[in-house]
Amino acid sequence: MRYLLLSSLLAILMACQTPDSRLDYLSESEADRDQRLAWWRDARFGLFIHWGPSAVLGGEYQGDTIAGASEWIMHTARIPISDYEPIARTFAPQSYDPKTWVLAAKAAGMKYLVITSKHHDGFCIWDSKVSDYDAVDAAAAGRDLLAPLRDACRKHGLRFGLYHSIMDWHHPDAQGDQVPGAEGRLPNPRFPQYVEAYLKPQLRELITTYDPDILWFDGEWIPEYTHEMGLDLYNFVRHLKPGILINNRVDKGRQGMQGMNKVDDTYAGDFGTPEQEVLARGSTLDWEACMTMNQSWGYKASDHAWKSTQTLIHHLIDIAAKGGNYLLNVGPDAQGRIPAPSLDRLAAMGRWMDINGEAIYGSRLWARWSEGADIRYLGDRADSSRVYAALLRWPGQTLRLRGVEPQAGSAIHLLGHEAPLSWTFDPEAGLKVTLPETWQDSSARPVAHAWVLRMTAQPSRQVPAPRIGNGQTDSLTEDIFWDTTRVVLSVADPEARIHYTLDGNDPNENNPQYETPLVLTRPTEVRAAAFAPGQVSSPVVSARFYRSPYQGLHLAHAYSPNYPAAGRLALIDGKRGQADFHDPAWQGYEGADLILTLDLGRIDTIRRVMITFLNQQSDWIFLPQEVNFELSTDGETFTELSSFAMNLAPDDAGPRIHPFALSFPAEPLRYLRIHAHNVGTCPDWHPGAGGKAWLFVDEVIVE
Repeated sequence: MRYLLLSSLLAILMACQTPDSRLDYLSESEADRDQRLAWWRDARFGLFIHWGPSAVLGGEYQGDTIAGASEWIMHTARIPISDYEPIARTFAPQSYDPKTWVLAAKAAGMKYLVITSKHHDGFCIWDSKVSDYDAVDAAAAGRDLLAPLRDACRKHGLRFGLYHSIMDWHHPDAQGDQVPGAEGRLPNPRFPQYVEAYLKPQLRELITTYDPDILWFDGEWIPEYTHEMGLDLYNFVRHLKPGILINNRVDKGRQGMQGMNKVDDTYAGDFGTPEQEVLARGSTLDWEACMTMNQSWGYKASDHAWKSTQTLIHHLIDIAAKGGNYLLNVGPDAQGRIPAPSLDRLAAMGRWMDINGEAIYGSRLWARWSEGADIRYLGDRADSSRVYAALLRWPGQTLRLRGVEPQAGSAIHLLGHEAPLSWTFDPEAGLKVTLPETWQDSSARPVAHAWVLRMTAQPSRQVPAPRIGNGQTDSLTEDIFWDTTRVVLSVADPEARIHYTLDGNDPNENNPQYETPLVLTRPTEVRAAAFAPGQVSSPVVSARFYRSPYQGLHLAHAYSPNYPAAGRLALIDGKRGQADFHDPAWQGYEGADLILTLDLGRIDTIRRVMITFLNQQSDWIFLPQEVNFELSTDGETFTELSSFAMNLAPDDAGPRIHPFALSFPAEPLRYLRIHAHNVGTCPDWHPGAGGKAWLFVDEVIVE
């Protein structure tokens, strides 16, 4: 391969041309950083494009549909380099028209675009002088695929960004010398040479030739890539183009799919990168959620699991309200065509943005980013007095908001409706807005899925939300008790009164006022709100209390704080998770076993036990390799009753729910222990081979 010679020569040239190493861009001033990120913070919405020779296969290999994301197929299907290179040679996107891609993104309301210059398979879609494994020399395309897309972005006003993989399954000094499907398992001692003689020369080539606004790294999790390399690479790229933006995957700080950096050290990167998820709450840090429209990033012919337009619009609003950007992905096919369902959704989002885009562009995290499940607030970076309230559900004729107080005499506008709306504000009741009569008919509304109010306002003077506790914990949303439990309500404002209900309805001042701890003896939902003279009542808070037939429940290993469900309650709260790990009923264990001990409270006999697990291999979630059931009468000595062993297979990708059930003999027991063995690390055939595997569990049922 040409890169073996050229990269060595370029490494020598680089040593003579390295910019002033005394400049440390990690020490950039806050003002300089704000100026550099200003356009990106205002943009809020961008297009991600995963494209390359993997699209030729479209998720299928040798007649089989391969599990997982299609751009990982070289790894997942264990395709040797000698077999993958001929596939890449057939990559000839005859229908590729960069202008149509850019115009589709622009019509959707997107302000920037990021495309895979090189994915993990090592194939370069530009005419690289460092390597001949590219679209000009190693594919039937025979042309540079990046330059015309860059030119179209510049012509039509979109910022241009490049995704670039640090990991490389093709290069022998990276992961290309390892067994197909096992890339990244063992550190390559020549990897530092790859970084200096290949990765950096290609980055220099990309920056000097294509002048990207963003460099979006990936593949940083491999063991041979170090934190020190990340700091160095960040500075290297910033020296080449000081104004460029670089994501946090340039370094080793990312906390899995949650995407934000750890706080145990100083890590490089300008913004966090949550993947396929949205932060749970607003953040003043810079972040960008990258998400697919279906399940695969690259083109996969069999993937028809398309998210609805409403879901995509709600994601956009939720992300912007929480202070983030939305990088929404498409995967063009091998001919260069974006799938029709993707284009349909982009067009629908564009129609929504045509009317409501002013609430998204230039938005900032407001003092209160949400009110309940269906309201999102967005501030305006250019005008601190301007506030947008996005309605994720149509409220009917009257909208009531507690969290915002309009300026006296100002107008409230519903975007897309010409006349201002009628409104009143009461210091204690809050804001009441009358919505247009004509819009009560959904077919008469100019947009669907979400609606936005614009107002000049400030946060209302609102009583802080009360807290619901149990005497040991000050604040909780769910708890379990065995016989009775105490419920303690508190609020930070000493002048406030707390009113509560036990019937599932929202409380008002006519409901009982809290004075002493409540005593519960049955399953109950407690709702509470705080009231004070001259202030808007607090948000309603609630907590569910479950009465369990068990005397106790003990977990030997901690669940992941990112997927806690309802803590230990998740396993006995009666809620069943759907076949999607985002369902909050699932509890996740990263690389750890589940060891659960139930105390039945007395010696008894039981007939049957069932425990439920999730299989969703595309997201690194596997069934346990073994499940053991043990019993004890004293809690000290346990006897194994039965066990199940599972054979993991790449063709069982899921997502699916798998219950493990066991019928018991008539033996006395008080304590039941269930041990589900996590596979530990993703198997060799999995895209995440070597990474920590997840075990997702829900609901133990004892009969």
